[in-house]
Amino acid sequence: MSAFQNVVVGLDLNNAAARRILGRACQLADPANIEVIHACDHLHHHHENYPVGSFRTSEELDAAVIDEADRFLSIICEPLGIERRKVLDGRTANVLHQYAADHADLVVIGSHGRHGLEILGGSTSNAVVHGTPCDVLAVHLPSNAEEVDAGGPYTRVLAAVDLSVEASQVMDHARRAADACGAELKLCHVSKHLQEARKNEDWKRLHTFAEGHGVAVDDIYELDGRTARAIHVLAREIEADLVVVGTHGKHGAQLVTGSTANAVLHGAHCDELSVRVRPAA
Repeated sequence: MSAFQNVVVGLDLNNAAARRILGRACQLADPANIEVIHACDHLHHHHENYPVGSFRTSEELDAAVIDEADRFLSIICEPLGIERRKVLDGRTANVLHQYAADHADLVVIGSHGRHGLEILGGSTSNAVVHGTPCDVLAVHLPSNAEEVDAGGPYTRVLAAVDLSVEASQVMDHARRAADACGAELKLCHVSKHLQEARKNEDWKRLHTFAEGHGVAVDDIYELDGRTARAIHVLAREIEADLVVVGTHGKHGAQLVTGSTANAVLHGAHCDELSVRVRPAA
């Protein structure tokens, strides 16, 4: 079964990374429902003539760049049965934001899980998660390109919820992803209450929530500490290969205060599915 019906995958021209990202996308959707996009942000917008060189005009050079990218996508996509692909002009995050608005219920990208000072310079994965109007799957890529492999199927999905009225949206999408891959589904919540009575109340609410979504008591985890770190630690302990969190798609100045989806993404050692939650009616 497919967890998503209209999937847009953003790829660069790295062979190993592209294969891993597409392999993950194919676990959650049928190849016929996947469209692959490569964004070129260095095309010329004002063409000029070249007096010498391999190309007579910058327009000729742009055509060669697009053709090379399309050949790469063809080589990567066709063995997987993915027929739809496009090379578009613009920055990756902007292109995916705009394209996903009309074409997708899931965007898939690669992420190196950078953290600390590296975040200050921004990252494509962070920019895509914040502002994309649908779910985003960030596929974890080791920083060393030689360590990137195709990756096996998802076997253990960890849904992290905050027990708000919107938590059911996160859980529903986590369930769909787990069922599509035949994976185990685990559930966690990070308690911010210091008083034991309040913690016990959180546990009761979490237990009731889990029961309503068919999660066994042995698969529920009540955590303490900083949210992102607690989720990272648990994900490693239970060997989760996909963490599911909710995001409101905040961007711009709102990011200064941080968000759970952003914090979990940076520093994670597994894939993350950010569910675009909608305000409760």
